[in-house]
Amino acid sequence: MNQQLQELAELWIGYKAQLIEFVGLTNDAMHVHGSILILFGSAILLRRRPDSIWCWLIVCVAELFNEYADFKGLAPGEANIDAAMHDLYNTMLWPTVIVVLGRFLFPPRAKKIHTDSEISGDLAD
Repeated sequence: MNQQLQELAELWIGYKAQLIEFVGLTNDAMHVHGSILILFGSAILLRRRPDSIWCWLIVCVAELFNEYADFKGLAPGEANIDAAMHDLYNTMLWPTVIVVLGRFLFPPRAKKIHTDSEISGDLAD
């Protein structure tokens, strides 16, 4: 399992380097944009609101895997705790704001519970 995780981390770091070069953004910008993309992509796939804790957790797991790959020494200059905390902050800030504010500003609709007085008496039980 550890070997497979290491191979996946190596594959990810190579892909990440090519993506950063292709897009032309900084590593910090990629963390911010990537987190929002993963948040909304997971909301679409899970058929949930973007302020769902499940969508937030998917972003968090993706970021933790990215930091795992960085700590394995595969990304130059990224294998230290300061860089990891900086990346974690950049990645999780806006998904966290969306989850917190989304729940307060746009609360989920309450399910309507029918009482006996609202049920029509036209049909026999």
